[in-house]
Amino acid sequence: MTSERQPLTSLSDRLARKVAPPEADSPVQAPAEPAKAAKGTDARVQIIVRMTPAERKALRQIALDQDTTAQALAEDAIRDVLRRHGHKT
Repeated sequence: MTSERQPLTSLSDRLARKVAPPEADSPVQAPAEPAKAAKGTDARVQIIVRMTPAERKALRQIALDQDTTAQALAEDAIRDVLRRHGHKT
C-alpha cells in the first residue's frame, strides 16, 4: 500500500497565507509600515560578543544576583568603557 507523495511546491501552496482579493470599490491602501517603525524609537544597533560558556554563566549569575539582565550589564559595561575613553553617551 504505497501512496504517492505530493511535491513540496504543493505544500507551500497549501501553507501560503490566504489573502482576500481587494474589492473593486474599496480605496487603495498604503503599504504597511516597515518593521523598523513598528519597534518604536529604539535606534540602537545590535552587536555580537563571543565569550566562553563559563563567562556567560558568570554574567548570567551576576545578572540574577542583581535582579537585572545580562543585556543591561553589557550595556552598562560598554557605557563605562566609552566614558573612560572620553566619549559621551
